Amino acid sequence: MTWQSRARAAIMRTFTQAQEFFVHTRDKLKQTGLALFARHGYEGTSLAHIAAETGIKKPSIYNHFPNKAALFLAIFEDVESGIVTLIDDSLTHSRGLPTRARFERLIRACATFIRREHQGVFYKRYLLFPPTDVAADVAAISNDNENRINAHLHTLFTEGRQSGELRALPEAQFIAAFYCLMDGLFAENFYYDADTFEQRLEGAWAVFWAGLEA
Repeated sequence: MTWQSRARAAIMRTFTQAQEFFVHTRDKLKQTGLALFARHGYEGTSLAHIAAETGIKKPSIYNHFPNKAALFLAIFEDVESGIVTLIDDSLTHSRGLPTRARFERLIRACATFIRREHQGVFYKRYLLFPPTDVAADVAAISNDNENRINAHLHTLFTEGRQSGELRALPEAQFIAAFYCLMDGLFAENFYYDADTFEQRLEGAWAVFWAGLEA
């Protein structure tokens, strides 16, 4: 290997390491921001606080995000995308099972997300009360992901009707009932411990399915 080749290899290693460090720091900022925004709220969380918890100087944040709003929206988009991915994975892995089993697995997957320490709190808090300066962006991200979730629910509903497992009811009612159940579980999560939450989930699911079953 010539000295020119060695020099190019050294430069590439340095560049790769710098890229990896950049991505690691960006991810760490989002993880820290998620926890702090969930715990202290948008107004109660400063970039200086996030930087200190991340272990960097505040000016370094601007290498990754131009302002607090941009960091917040990146986190919100990650959380929203995480829900869609969770639903997609659940339905993919349960393909071929009866509709009841697929739907119950989906509900339980969503309940697992709800119970996550920071993500569930962050998601519900800012879906209901988005910061004023990013409210329109939050709504746009949420609406886009809701459309993706609705597409999954449409497929589940259609397959359930075709197999004769779901009774005849408008698809819009089916989708609305799903979201109402999820909203209820979000609220339950704030009031009860894990065991009580599980008991109430079991009861809610039994009644919910009774209203859908053919």
